[in-house]
Amino acid sequence: MENEYLTGQIAEILHIHPNSVRWYDNVGLISPARRTKKGYRKFNNGHLIQLRILKVILRGKYSNKMIRNSAFAILTALKEKERPDALKKALEYKKYLQKEYSSASRAVKILTSWMNGDIAYSSAATMYSRKEAAQQVDVTVEVLRNWERNGLISVSRTGKKNERIYSETDIIRMRLIHMLRQNNYSIAAIHNSLTLYDKGDIKGAASALNSPYEDPERVYLLAGDHWLEVLEKLLVDAEEMIAIIHFQNHK
Repeated sequence: MENEYLTGQIAEILHIHPNSVRWYDNVGLISPARRTKKGYRKFNNGHLIQLRILKVILRGKYSNKMIRNSAFAILTALKEKERPDALKKALEYKKYLQKEYSSASRAVKILTSWMNGDIAYSSAATMYSRKEAAQQVDVTVEVLRNWERNGLISVSRTGKKNERIYSETDIIRMRLIHMLRQNNYSIAAIHNSLTLYDKGDIKGAASALNSPYEDPERVYLLAGDHWLEVLEKLLVDAEEMIAIIHFQNHK
């Protein structure tokens, strides 16, 4: 017979407050607990793994909703008692984070060169369509449209259809915007900052972002460092979730 735990017992195992367990059950973050005739909650081993995964998810700092939703998809699979699918989603989550980390590293490297004034542009003067530009920055086409509507970027048009084309300079600027958005800076703050940056007012650009750093010229690079740090921690958490599911699958 499968082990069952009272609220206090499972809370003690997981080192969390019993009220937290009750709340997770009430709001549906975990599968509904069995109730005794007297109304006491009874949790099983399935709840134990769900709560272990939930603890890892809730301690994470997510740079965007897509990453957070990908993490919760693992928990959803466990709630539906689909452990093989949960492991698959955990591995997909790790792969997605690795892709984000690679993109972030590339952005920070380019931005470092940009801040130092030693960007080497391709002699081929590569131009990109909107779709291609979105792929370069790892965002959706709709995100680019939103940035354009809000005045963060302004791109050239060409051809009979007056289509937008993006230069390498545009791509670098969009990587900067993407990095700042991942650090939860508002569209308005980024717009104000870039307007001042374009005018050569580095100190004013930093102030527009409400930077707490004394060295305003490093504000963008520090934001990039924070982005990488968040992703590194999430990758560690992803590994832990995979290990939890592996362990439960082989019990």
